[in-house]
Amino acid sequence: MQTINPVFLISYLGIIIISLFLYSKRDKSSFSQINLSGITYNKIYTIILPVAIIVIGTALRLYRLAKIPEGLHQDEASIGYEAYILSVFGIDRDGNRYPVYPITYGSGGGSPLMIYLNAVTTFLFGSNALTLRALPAFLGCLTLVIAFLLIKKLSLESVLESESATSLQYVTGEYLWIPLVSLCVIALCPWHIMLSRWSLDSNTTPFWVLTALLVFVIASTKQKDSSAFENIGILFKYRDRKKSRSLSASNTAATLLYALSAFLYALSLYSYGASTFVIPAHLILMCIIFKKNKRMTTFQIIVGVLVFALFTTPLFTFYIINALDLPAIVTPFFTITKFTAKRSVFASGSGILLSVGKNLFTIIKNLTLGDSSEQILNYIPGFPPFYAFTFPMTLLGIVISIIRSRRGELIDLVIHTLFFPSLIFGLFVEEDITRMVLIFIPVIYYLARGFIFVVGEFVTIEKNSASAVKKYAAILAKAVVPLLFVVASILFSNTYITEFNSLSAESYMPGYGEACAYADKLAGDSSTIYSTYEHVSAPFMIALYYTKTPPKDFLQTVHYKDPDAEFRIADSFTHFKFGLPEDIADSAGEHLGAGDIFILHVSQLGLVGADKEDASELMNVRTFGNFVVISGNGS
Repeated sequence: MQTINPVFLISYLGIIIISLFLYSKRDKSSFSQINLSGITYNKIYTIILPVAIIVIGTALRLYRLAKIPEGLHQDEASIGYEAYILSVFGIDRDGNRYPVYPITYGSGGGSPLMIYLNAVTTFLFGSNALTLRALPAFLGCLTLVIAFLLIKKLSLESVLESESATSLQYVTGEYLWIPLVSLCVIALCPWHIMLSRWSLDSNTTPFWVLTALLVFVIASTKQKDSSAFENIGILFKYRDRKKSRSLSASNTAATLLYALSAFLYALSLYSYGASTFVIPAHLILMCIIFKKNKRMTTFQIIVGVLVFALFTTPLFTFYIINALDLPAIVTPFFTITKFTAKRSVFASGSGILLSVGKNLFTIIKNLTLGDSSEQILNYIPGFPPFYAFTFPMTLLGIVISIIRSRRGELIDLVIHTLFFPSLIFGLFVEEDITRMVLIFIPVIYYLARGFIFVVGEFVTIEKNSASAVKKYAAILAKAVVPLLFVVASILFSNTYITEFNSLSAESYMPGYGEACAYADKLAGDSSTIYSTYEHVSAPFMIALYYTKTPPKDFLQTVHYKDPDAEFRIADSFTHFKFGLPEDIADSAGEHLGAGDIFILHVSQLGLVGADKEDASELMNVRTFGNFVVISGNGS
């Protein structure tokens, strides 16, 4: 892909330049009933194609879910263990009863919504890699449906209100193609496929935000229709003041939907910390736009604010407690916890301008060529979130969308309410691909908008030109745009399925969890399990999850390297010690004879002589992926 990206990028740039030239020469005042690509409104394009894309996207998110990635990341294990002990014991690993916000590593690291939803699935289906990843995968698949319905609904509302809808080409492009192309982008882009296939708190945020936004838009439609048509008969009965009151009354169904949307937006704040800053700003802008367009009443805004405030009160109480260093609130039923360490990711002080510049650079890198400093969890080298060659198309879409929003196009105004708060937030935090989760949502639309513009210009030439050469050249040019995106998607999918496990072995530690569980079963009352720190990260968390250690046993025996660190890392609990004896090469036999057990990376077999021919006479060696469990022959 390193070679293909520049070729695809040059192709896209050339096509964009040609399309802009064609646009500048086209008579934009003429009324031209052109049907985009000669396609009519039938079930192939409104049902069959969307369903087919959703099926493909679902397959990419569910195929061998428990095995790709192989192993578990420490954050997955943290969420899984917290969910397990909450579902079984009703406390978190710090002994708090049903905490509003589990403090996990000490300063966070696992937002409550993902943990509690996993507690439910753990209670129902048990706890393993598949059930742990099933939630983000399932919601990731649903996100495809929600995104399609949202863009379709917004595009329809924009077409109905737009003064630009003067041609069939425009209407078809807006109503038929924008939803379909947006669906293709989110279904096939590396960002959302990778996000859906492992369990991190932020990975479900797009689902909650898009669902809340869809309900909001549906509510606005019901309110608009009610104001326009439901009370029309009253116009002939009452005076002007009463007419005005009737036409501006709050529709009951719309009000209930606005309340539901507020509840879903409140849930999104529990899904990831970034939502706490972006979503309130987004909602303020939405209320201004929809109140101005008479799609929302003052009463409905008040209802929405009250519902949102009600369901976010526990979360903001938690933030206040930690910001003001107040004591935790402990009740028999729940706990509003306090972090053991403070952590700030916000730029501040004299270096704020430099930090803002660095954050902007990180955002641009993740939207273009990809950021090589990102972890393999979310980024495969050569495959940025939306592919490197598409950024000129995205930039074109942003420019077009801004122009459209100045004309008052509803869909563009709504998309901007997410994009600009996310962008501003991203400038003032230590930005990475995870914290960019909300900015990627509008980028999907911008990329689709760029596609529609470029293809639309070539369709105009195809339909209007008398020259056969120009017609075929236009057909070829418009076909290249989606073709290159599909080719890149195939290459990414093949790389992910065939190579990702080897690329991500350091992050997901395949076999380590199974090795811990096996060693735990072998260990006697006086045994010590010595675990390597080679090719593992926060191994205590993986061991906790796979051994299902009761939280009280953990609390009574855990020893943290630094209890006050931002991220507390345990170097021992129960009979696990994370770190090998300094004299392991000399004392291995003595330890094994005493019933102790070693968990080593396969590259460390020589440390205890397990690579020798007669090793089997002295010790038992059991292999689990990239790790081995070594015990004495008497074990």
